[in-house]
Amino acid sequence: MKAVKLNPSNVSQAVTLLLALTVIAMFVLSGCSNNPVTTSTTGTGTGSDDNMSVSVMSSDNIGDNAGLEINEAKGLLTEIEVESDSSSKSIKVGPIVVQLNTAGVLKAMTSGIIPAGRYKKIKFQLHKPEENETIPDPEFREGSSGNLRYSFIVKGNYNSAPFVYKSKKTVNIVINLNSTLNHGSKSNITVLFDKTKWFLSGSNTLDPNNGSNENEIDDNIKGSFKKAFRDDDKNGVPDDN
Repeated sequence: MKAVKLNPSNVSQAVTLLLALTVIAMFVLSGCSNNPVTTSTTGTGTGSDDNMSVSVMSSDNIGDNAGLEINEAKGLLTEIEVESDSSSKSIKVGPIVVQLNTAGVLKAMTSGIIPAGRYKKIKFQLHKPEENETIPDPEFREGSSGNLRYSFIVKGNYNSAPFVYKSKKTVNIVINLNSTLNHGSKSNITVLFDKTKWFLSGSNTLDPNNGSNENEIDDNIKGSFKKAFRDDDKNGVPDDN
């Protein structure tokens, strides 16, 4: 093999060219990394910077319906928003699992970051997951069929026998705040629900094991979320705005 002799001037030129290309590449990469990034207004529910939180509490704790005892209730929630006259702002897109305390204890639902403003409504969805959607609790999906995916689960006893009721409906819930929320740096909204309505038809208790009662029970669950208000001290009592 013939030896190749390198000219010092050629070596110097090659090194200079290599350094120039390196500087250009670094400049391009730096420029890309400084491009503006759109930040979501939705918090994680645990962030220290979150300025809006939502809590939930049972409003009626005198006992359950005749022959029926509720031990556990949870919902798969998504699209939690507050609404002004002109727009809606997402607190949490979801889905999240909310364990409802049925003994009248206030329970944190979620939190997020929204801009200051005057808000009049809170909205959320009891969400039946899609067939291949990732969800945080496998109990809300037993299979791919629509009859095996659920948005709301209640466990308890009916006539002394255990039952599990699983709603197969996605429902959108919109609640007017008791007064306009003038949201500034930090706010909490408490949503009240009435668990005694879930399995009640007039004065009669609905059997949660009877499939013919499903539509009425599902409507009752939707209608049980009836009141929402500013509650910054999280004591379950409306604050003055």
